[in-house]
Amino acid sequence: MSTFTKVLDKWLTVTTAAAIIVMMLHIVTHALARSIFHAPLYGTNEIVEYWYLPIVALLGIPAAQLQKEHITVTMAVERAKPATAAVFTVFACILGALVSVAFAWFGLKKALENTAIGSTADVSAVITWPVYYLVPIVFVLLAVLYILDATAILRRRTEAGEEQ
Repeated sequence: MSTFTKVLDKWLTVTTAAAIIVMMLHIVTHALARSIFHAPLYGTNEIVEYWYLPIVALLGIPAAQLQKEHITVTMAVERAKPATAAVFTVFACILGALVSVAFAWFGLKKALENTAIGSTADVSAVITWPVYYLVPIVFVLLAVLYILDATAILRRRTEAGEEQ
């Protein structure tokens, strides 16, 4: 794992954990304020739905890629020769990068639309448009990780070919 991926993995883990802890504290404070003082915190449900949960869910995507924890089907790759398996894996990485870039593009368009209209939560004045920018950021990051994986596979194959 390169320094970039190690730092990124640490940052994603810490940020996601912090978002979960802050979300839990927010929800507990809301419940206590509602029960004890009959004064719930304004917009808690919307903040959880439109801020905390997207942060946790979206940051989990590149974190899973970094830690190799995505669901994979290895039936074809396990039975193939190492060179063929490497070609399939590089192809899958390139395809994953292209799909990620497409999601990033769509996400950026949606974020710009929501910025233009000043998007807020359903029935409250809690602003939501800034969170939409997390989608293109996460998917560009995921595309970069796919490209790094493909590059690492190609390097290993080249180094293995030079040793023989």
